[in-house]
Amino acid sequence: MRSLRSLLRGSAFLQRWRFAPYILAYAVMRRVAAVEPRRVLFLSDSRAGFSGNFAYLRDEIRRQDAGARIVGIFKPRLRARRPVTDLVRLPWEMARAQTIVLDDYYPLVYPLSLRPETRLLQVWHAAGAFKKVGWSRVGLPGGPLPGSVAHRNYTDVTVSSEAVRADYAEAFGVESHRVHALGVPRTDVFFDEERVAATAQRVRERLGIPAGSRIALFAPTFRGNGQLTATYDMSSVPWESLADSLGDGWTVLVKMHPFVASLGASLPGDPRIVDVSAERELNDLMMAADVLVTDYSSAIFEYALLGRPLVFFCPDLEVYAAERDFYHPFSEYIAGPLVTSGADLADAIRTTRVGPATVAFRERFMSACDGHSAERITREVILRPPVEATSDPIAAGSTPEPTRVRGSAHVQLLVAAATRIVLSAVYAPLKLLPTRRKVVMISREHPTEPADFADLRAAIHRADPSVQVVSLVRMVPPGLLGKIAYAFHLLTQLYHVATARVLVIDTYAIVASVLTHKDTLRVIQIWHALGAFKKFGLSILGQDEGRDARLAAAMRMHANYDTVLVSGEGCRLPYAEAFGTDPAKIVVAPLPRVDRLRDPERAERIRRRIHAELPHLTGRRIAVFAPTFRLDGAVTVDAVSLRDELARIGVHTVVKLHPLMHADLGDVDTAPGFSTQEMLTVADIFITDYSSALYEAALLGIPTYFLAPDLDDYLASRDFYLDYRRDLPGPIVQSVADVAESIAADRADPAVSATFADRWVQVSGAADAGSTTCADAIAGIVLEGMPEPGRRRPRT
Repeated sequence: MRSLRSLLRGSAFLQRWRFAPYILAYAVMRRVAAVEPRRVLFLSDSRAGFSGNFAYLRDEIRRQDAGARIVGIFKPRLRARRPVTDLVRLPWEMARAQTIVLDDYYPLVYPLSLRPETRLLQVWHAAGAFKKVGWSRVGLPGGPLPGSVAHRNYTDVTVSSEAVRADYAEAFGVESHRVHALGVPRTDVFFDEERVAATAQRVRERLGIPAGSRIALFAPTFRGNGQLTATYDMSSVPWESLADSLGDGWTVLVKMHPFVASLGASLPGDPRIVDVSAERELNDLMMAADVLVTDYSSAIFEYALLGRPLVFFCPDLEVYAAERDFYHPFSEYIAGPLVTSGADLADAIRTTRVGPATVAFRERFMSACDGHSAERITREVILRPPVEATSDPIAAGSTPEPTRVRGSAHVQLLVAAATRIVLSAVYAPLKLLPTRRKVVMISREHPTEPADFADLRAAIHRADPSVQVVSLVRMVPPGLLGKIAYAFHLLTQLYHVATARVLVIDTYAIVASVLTHKDTLRVIQIWHALGAFKKFGLSILGQDEGRDARLAAAMRMHANYDTVLVSGEGCRLPYAEAFGTDPAKIVVAPLPRVDRLRDPERAERIRRRIHAELPHLTGRRIAVFAPTFRLDGAVTVDAVSLRDELARIGVHTVVKLHPLMHADLGDVDTAPGFSTQEMLTVADIFITDYSSALYEAALLGIPTYFLAPDLDDYLASRDFYLDYRRDLPGPIVQSVADVAESIAADRADPAVSATFADRWVQVSGAADAGSTTCADAIAGIVLEGMPEPGRRRPRT
């Protein structure tokens, strides 16, 4: 058995595939279970329950969103056996979670190919950047083995300061834009002076420490390569002589690292030396301590927030540094006296004081910790749908394609007919199920829940928390196997639609249009774009960019809509044509994203985050170029030439492609990690060809330029609902040189953009911080006619 364990530790391949049952179970679960918005899963193999960062985040999630579902699955230590039920429970919970939160090494999750709708957030249990960990230890004892996948699939990592982002990116083998300086949740308490004082008093009372006795907290880290090999040399401290030298006015609390907590039992029975290794939370002990004695423990970072003195006891500094190494020279961490001999420890404890070095240390390593870390992490990461955090939400290794049937016309028509027959046969018995007070939202336009759905769901919850909201979002993937998997997702859609009162969609949805529904079901189309720009839907049947008219009829394209929401009165007739809908069914109600665009506080938060993660954009004049999506994936403008031409007039170019476009732009800046809408918060200029993002830019009053080198060809294949040459809010040019010349001359007028926005995006009320005017209005439309709780409608 020992040799088998050694083999497992020494082989990255075996370390990965020992979790094969979980990998397979998760692969199945992600096919049958939809991600539940606001479902948060906490996982740890080193704690027995919610404590530390987890406890603060759990409480903050509950404060910000009472409807969020919080689940925790824990093991007290890595060696503890996992219950057999976890083989089903873990994959099931991971498949349904919007956000999975870790705070330590968690080997089971690393081999998984997590679905793009799920965040994997690491809120590492330590602050600062001290001892090298993870991928920073390649080639060192305890470092990752060749072929290891440890840590690399984190979508987000939160850290204690801007200065340590690069260190954590290296440690976890992730891009730096995934690392956010948002603080450490468990440090929030250090900024609550009353709580610090009360906690210190409770610790003293619990441990029987007299009020006049000063406390020296001895809290070293372990030696070894991890939990399985951890140790500490207790004989390095002359415990009895330490107590004698300090005298009766001191009490030494000894808190050994959890990996070596059992060593505390070897302490002498002197009442002035108290073993507190069984205490789970070091924070409480630090609040009571007058002096912290440690070595290479990250506790120095949290303790610095209290503004109290430190002592560094490092008798093995040369050996430890050679074996473990630090992110920065050890001298840069020393914010107190350095002691290498136990004989000198008592004097250092008595004489240490807080100085300028401590203040500089705190600012460098803990600047993001200000008492609001849990609030920021919850708001900006945990409860934020993943689609908002990436400009390219397509998962690595996955390339969803436009949802168009390819092949000869007669084959397509046969497939369409078969699809209708099969879906109708499955749907018929499901319609016998009771109708619930439920709203279902379906999209195949996005890989993860779009912000419009997330905000609408929140608005519905505010208006009526008793209404169930189910969000089913998945793109049709490429390949036969991908489409088979999507067929199983359709079964989930059928069940929820059959039992819902309202179906909300933002694109063409098969289940909405091809089936005959209960009379009690209302289908609401909230189309995924603002305004009415390029012609789409039934308006372009038979054209190059449109569908075959026979196939559209076979799939009942855009049929069954009871209500269609548009952003302005000017959109009414275009959408009636595109959907073949009675204009009377069209209601002016702009998408929830308009609330976000108009929120000044949110815009400022995004700007700060962009400048923190992409500091090269700070202080520059920025042009965002967002070309439209084309079926062939082509970008008709040479992005490199555009960048170089604009650079000559002092403008920095950021190119944002549609998620389905995968052009190689070389070293052109694409602002990874931020969406087009987010980049508009820092844009001074917006450039596009035919993208409907022009409405967002107009709403923000950004001067817009239209670079359309293939305008004549595009007009022949697609056409527009407005007059492209006359109605657009900015100059139209056909070459890179011309757009640079127009920008240099400031030919775009922000006032024209504002007038254009007023025509196509009609919203009432001031643009106040936190306003949800648009989302609330749509929620009211969705909930119209919803029966009161307890009242059941007859089944139809």
